[in-house]
Amino acid sequence: MPDSRPHYWAFLSYSHADARWANRLHRALEHFATPRPLIGAATPVGPAPRRLHPVFRDREELGASADLGGRLVAALEASGYLIVICSPAAARSRWVNEEIARFRAMHGHERILTVIVAGKPLASLDPGDADQECFPEALRRRAGDDVGPEPIAADLRPGRDGFRLAVLKLAAGMLGVGLDALVQRDARRRQRQLTILTAASLAASAVLAALTFAAVRERNEAYAQRAQAEGLIEFMIGDLRKKLEPIGGLDALDALGDRALAYYAAQQSHGMDAASLGRRARVLHLLGEIRDRRGDLAGALALFQEAARSTGELLARAPDDPQRIYDHAQSVYWVGYVAWRRGHDNQARRAFLDYQHLADRLVAIDPKNAAWRGEVVYANSDLGTVFLADGEADAAATAYQRAVEDGERLVQAAPSDRGPQFDLAQNLGSLERAEYLRDRLDLAMSDLAAESALDQCMLARNPADNGAKVDLAISRSARARILLAQGRTREASDELAAAQASLEQIIAAAPGDDSYKFAATPILLLRAQVLLRTGALDAAARAATAARDMAEAAVRKDPTNVAWSGDRLGEARVVSMKIAAARATSPGQQAAALRGAPKEADRLAALARAQPRSLALARVVAQAELLAGDEASLIGEAARAQTYWSAGLSTLTAVGTPGQPPGDSSGALLRQLDDRLRFRRPPVMGASMVRPRGQVGGPGRTDYRW
Repeated sequence: MPDSRPHYWAFLSYSHADARWANRLHRALEHFATPRPLIGAATPVGPAPRRLHPVFRDREELGASADLGGRLVAALEASGYLIVICSPAAARSRWVNEEIARFRAMHGHERILTVIVAGKPLASLDPGDADQECFPEALRRRAGDDVGPEPIAADLRPGRDGFRLAVLKLAAGMLGVGLDALVQRDARRRQRQLTILTAASLAASAVLAALTFAAVRERNEAYAQRAQAEGLIEFMIGDLRKKLEPIGGLDALDALGDRALAYYAAQQSHGMDAASLGRRARVLHLLGEIRDRRGDLAGALALFQEAARSTGELLARAPDDPQRIYDHAQSVYWVGYVAWRRGHDNQARRAFLDYQHLADRLVAIDPKNAAWRGEVVYANSDLGTVFLADGEADAAATAYQRAVEDGERLVQAAPSDRGPQFDLAQNLGSLERAEYLRDRLDLAMSDLAAESALDQCMLARNPADNGAKVDLAISRSARARILLAQGRTREASDELAAAQASLEQIIAAAPGDDSYKFAATPILLLRAQVLLRTGALDAAARAATAARDMAEAAVRKDPTNVAWSGDRLGEARVVSMKIAAARATSPGQQAAALRGAPKEADRLAALARAQPRSLALARVVAQAELLAGDEASLIGEAARAQTYWSAGLSTLTAVGTPGQPPGDSSGALLRQLDDRLRFRRPPVMGASMVRPRGQVGGPGRTDYRW
């Protein structure tokens, strides 16, 4: 007799068709409590345990296999008993038969127990009843000898042992005791349990009212504790964000954000009360904004979409509640805003239209509510942004004009409130862009003056206001664009230098905040273009390289972000190639400088096919296609050059370029493409043309200072 216990007290062998019985027996056997006097007593396989645990279930613990694999054979070897669940399905199972044969070869037939759940034992002896046989062949025959079946341990067929007695029979067989003794001990134990339960029931009746009261009180206490914990999460994230954002330390919130997300992931939103759902949405908003600021737009979008599900559920519970309309509007706004930041204009347009609808509902409920009027301002501003990105300057100007008019009324009503002033300043800047595209430069310049005045006012009150600093830098770059259109290059260059210096200072203080870099790249690229035109190639290269590095870092962080990977990264690479080509001293060197243009043109064209209305992206694609054609022409591939130049012209005309204001890049680009297609080669600089400072070389090169 072994002197140690087996690893498994039993191995359950059964057909998949009998899995329900296997599950019940597995649970019952592992939870069977050995009577106290029997614990430690000798059994055929070792000292009796407190519980018959563990019991091995092959279908649960091993996957499908072509044969009895090593792990299964090892489990049979490590099992004290084999319990065969007998049924017609088991009798036909190859695996059950093989498990029986293997176990018998390892441990003998005395440790095999059976439990019948269906069919008839030895029915195979009657040809007319053979399909009802429940004993597998390995039980009916052993080692080729004609022997009878193993003793029946239990019978779970209707009208036989019943489940409790069947479990006792199996336990008695494994513990090596008589069934009667085990049944009597079990009966005495159940009688003691019944007596205890009866006494407990009487006691419970006496205190039921008190327990009910305590349960209600504890439930309310649990709700209060959950509300307190969730409120603390919201406060910590919101308060820490306010303290860390100005110093660029938002990454310190990562661990707290992960814990908050884990907490809410464990909650079922449909089982939350309204207060918890609201707190959940607000925390998701805070975490989404942090991820947005750090450039993880895909992660931010997922958080805002999850928040929208919570606020949407709250709104569905109370469709006419203005607070819930407002809360859901915030979620919808953020979904649209991040989609726009990623360059997904169609998704942004849909979200912003929904946002406008929700804002209009709020004003319809309470027209005098300033907060609701502010939502209408935001909605018009957001729609204007989408219209502007799609080249719809008239629609954008209309939307921005509405936002400005409503914003001015809000500022007049609360002149000391920074929020409405900042929103008005941004909307004036956006209106300027729309007016610029409509060739209304005087109105555009007037809008910029009003925007700058508001920014200066905010900075006078708070010199550390980074939002106002960034807006002022963007306003300066817009003014520079108008000055360039008016031929005032030196003034434009000064404005761009000041804007760049301001943003570099902000970025240095908050290097992890990608929103500042997103604002800085267009300014850097415009300055690089101005420096290129004036021949200051070294300074132009530095500005273009800084913009390219920012864009490439953002794309590495989120390759799906079209706003970065499209016009920002594309223009940075295009401008860098133009600067390199302008530096070249021969046509061969220019061809080498433009070697990356075909690959970049193809990459950008693929992005543009998914954003067919984006004028900014179309311009960059056309520039890359122009340079790709130049590279082909310079190495003697005229047909490929014509293909790229024609593609560039088609790209521009497809989005529509008529009526562009003076100084807009579309006009210069169209002229460059037209010249190349007409003369079948890039225009060549004459020997008498002015060269960039410090540049040498004769005629034959193309001028890229445009």
